[in-house]
Amino acid sequence: MKNIYFVQPNDVYKGKVPSTYIPYASGCIIAYCKQNKAIAENFDFKKIIYSRVPIEKLIAGLEQPYAVLFSCSVWNTEYDKKAAQAVKSAYPDCKIIFGGHNVSADGSFLQQYPYIDFLTHRFGEETTEGLLEHFLGLRELRNIDNISYRDGNKVITTDYVTQTTIDFPSPYLTGVFDDLLNDGVNFSAVFETNRGCPNRCSYCDWGELKTKVRLFPMERVKAEIDWFAAHKIEFIYAADANFGLFSRDVEIAKYVVESKKKYGYPQVFRVCFTKNKLDVVFQIGAMFFEYDLDKAQTISFQSMDATTLENVGRKNISPESFKRLMKQYNDIDIATHSELILGLPGETYDSFCEGIGTLLENGQHYSFIVYPCMLLPNSEMGQPWYLEKYKIKSTSIPFQIVHTEIGANQDDITEYGRYTTETYSMNREEWVRSLIYSKYAQALHSLGLLKNVALFYRYEYDVSFASFYKMIIEFSRREDMPLLHCVYSNIHALCHKIAKAQSGFLTTCKGLGKILWEFDEVIYLEFFKDLEQFYREIKQCLAERFGTCDEVDALFCYQFDVIKKIGVETVTVSSAYDFYHYFNNILSYDYTPLEKKALRFTVHDAAPVADLSEYARKVIWYGRNKRLTDYTSSFYRSATVFDTQA
Repeated sequence: MKNIYFVQPNDVYKGKVPSTYIPYASGCIIAYCKQNKAIAENFDFKKIIYSRVPIEKLIAGLEQPYAVLFSCSVWNTEYDKKAAQAVKSAYPDCKIIFGGHNVSADGSFLQQYPYIDFLTHRFGEETTEGLLEHFLGLRELRNIDNISYRDGNKVITTDYVTQTTIDFPSPYLTGVFDDLLNDGVNFSAVFETNRGCPNRCSYCDWGELKTKVRLFPMERVKAEIDWFAAHKIEFIYAADANFGLFSRDVEIAKYVVESKKKYGYPQVFRVCFTKNKLDVVFQIGAMFFEYDLDKAQTISFQSMDATTLENVGRKNISPESFKRLMKQYNDIDIATHSELILGLPGETYDSFCEGIGTLLENGQHYSFIVYPCMLLPNSEMGQPWYLEKYKIKSTSIPFQIVHTEIGANQDDITEYGRYTTETYSMNREEWVRSLIYSKYAQALHSLGLLKNVALFYRYEYDVSFASFYKMIIEFSRREDMPLLHCVYSNIHALCHKIAKAQSGFLTTCKGLGKILWEFDEVIYLEFFKDLEQFYREIKQCLAERFGTCDEVDALFCYQFDVIKKIGVETVTVSSAYDFYHYFNNILSYDYTPLEKKALRFTVHDAAPVADLSEYARKVIWYGRNKRLTDYTSSFYRSATVFDTQA
């Protein structure tokens, strides 16, 4: 028997019980290949290497490897390269095979790295089966689709053929992962109910595959959900590109709910929703919220600019449909978040800021996230012709895992992502300005520090949301505003370092050790440390531009009072103005003028935090999509008592 090893290294989160993902991609390939009788009789598939173990330990654990297959993603490619080189050095005859999302569709890896023998492109099941049959003398390399190999000094890449198989054996149900489950690790699972995507977004490698969506048999889907429950898998990530696209997805969602009700598992079921079936998405989202499977629903846009959307081959739902959907979610207190991408061709600094403003104008006051555009090697956007057409320039930036500690990896190998930092419509300096703007808008609006203030100035002073946050950044450049200026200077320097490839997208926060945080989280926490000074400086700057009045004085007191504090179990909020109902009406798309009416309510916080470290972890990290920073959010509503005599 020839020994075959798969390496799919993920970061392991340390804790009382270490946690990581089951190596699903490797498992799929193994399950598929083992159904081939010749392969099953001649190859022994060893235990999958699923974590970033020290490379010398990895080598020591190999037993005369015939072939080692590496699954490459942005978070492990550099590790895979070093490990593969070490394997080749220790076992020169061992065949090294690279595949996965981070391996480009050409043979360039073979040209760059002599220790790699073969590449598999796109989906791995059928190509890996072909290679293993070749090793047994049953297939010629030229007759295996979707691979690259060397022929003397030449690199040969065979034809790209779309995968058509739908009845893949399940790695969960065929026992591929049974030996992993005894490792004392809290595993999360990747779950597919279908494979493929009908969309052709240029930034995503689903689009470049040009495959039809293939539905996995429903009996397999339900059996895997049963497997997750039986093995107490707490967190499931559904890897379908468009969950909710098919009517049967409602049935699947109901089956997941029944599993949780009956067995307690899964505890969280996270999906990527389709943008095309809003009523189905709402039905499933409401169901997941009711049974605490997922507390926030994603409504993605990527860009709000028409030219940009045309360039990247994407169509969004209409603003009217988005507003209707937001109202549906708001009416039943379901949190939502939306996603945008920074660095798409066609976007300018102004259109990007206006895009964030448009999200807010249409009611996205819960949460939005801005992702930097990563150039995936198998996406249309990652191809040379596309880069040339849109004058895209990129920067290789260290890839970091948020909320892990610096130096937590035992191997100390830095991974890199290739990110767009310049296009024909946005130069590098404008990209930096856009990044800064996005982080401030997320910190001050989504996390809540200035959300009420921004809403008030939007409706009472007609200051658009886009203009409001541009104005806050402008104030932050002033040296006579010490807190604002200090935080801005730090974030400004960090963003410029990113553009120069001198830093990643994460940083530490003073007082919180070596943990890596998002910039918007750091902005929030730095202002939170001196909240009174923060509001004093903001209020002064706004007063200089718009003047002040009793309502504004009361507004800042109210905004300060409703931000969750450290060490407080009971908080009482009082005002001469009824801000509570004023803001709730706005969030329900039913603006009514602010009333001068005495308001007093008390919130009993069942989950107080003791210090800044606990606040950062429980409120900002765990609780951002639940709006735990705001005592008026739906999370605290059942613990809120109004004084009717106020």
